[in-house]
Amino acid sequence: METYFDWYDAEHPTTGGKLRSECKRFIDRFGHRHIDKVKPKEVEDWKTERLSDDEAAPETVGKEIRRLKTAFKRGIELEVLDFNPVAKVKAPRGVRDVAVEFYSVEDLTALYEANPARAAIWRFMANTGIRRGEFAKACKADVAEYGKEKRIRIESLSPRIRTKSGKRREVPLNASALSALAELPNKFVKCHADTLSDWFTEDAEAAKIGGTLHRLRHTFCAHLAMAGVPLRRIQKFAGHADYKTTEMYAHLCPTGGMSEVQKINL
Repeated sequence: METYFDWYDAEHPTTGGKLRSECKRFIDRFGHRHIDKVKPKEVEDWKTERLSDDEAAPETVGKEIRRLKTAFKRGIELEVLDFNPVAKVKAPRGVRDVAVEFYSVEDLTALYEANPARAAIWRFMANTGIRRGEFAKACKADVAEYGKEKRIRIESLSPRIRTKSGKRREVPLNASALSALAELPNKFVKCHADTLSDWFTEDAEAAKIGGTLHRLRHTFCAHLAMAGVPLRRIQKFAGHADYKTTEMYAHLCPTGGMSEVQKINL
């Protein structure tokens, strides 16, 4: 696992800590054992305990299992391992059957009015889909002009700002994002990403809309889909490494609704 962690840190420098935390409980349980002595049934029992005794969410346990599968599979590909004890273990039921929750325009209006001092932060994030860690490191120097159009550049190689997928992307700034940008200082915020989440929780509760800061990203993608923007373009704007992530919004696309189904007569 340490070999895999080192490789992952080099390839995905922003999420190495998250990987370790997701693998920690498995290593605590089986780390002292020879890997070829760990039986799939034991891993299944561990999964069951995570769900029942630890009361971990199915999505959380599913992520842990997928992380481990990927790590051990890579070990086999590199001929470091010859056995994957997680290969036959399935993620908990319903892990991928999660509804995408997003805010309406009315919800966002209530959010902005709940705390006008922070409204520009939430407006900019909702209209660009920028991640909290990216926003916490961003500044106005990251805004590029292309004629009359402005875009926020989110670089993958800069030591100051990194993306989760490791890929560079640019997101056009609409009128609302430009209005918010004008209210933001040169360095957008001088705080940790976790502090941004805490601020959002306070303002969302005050606005009585609930949810977490990440829901602003869902909101950005969902409203693009409803506006008819192709999913591949949404993937590029959001910086999704896996197209399956973007497909969560497919049902919101206007071209995939009842009007299209009515065109066929089988």
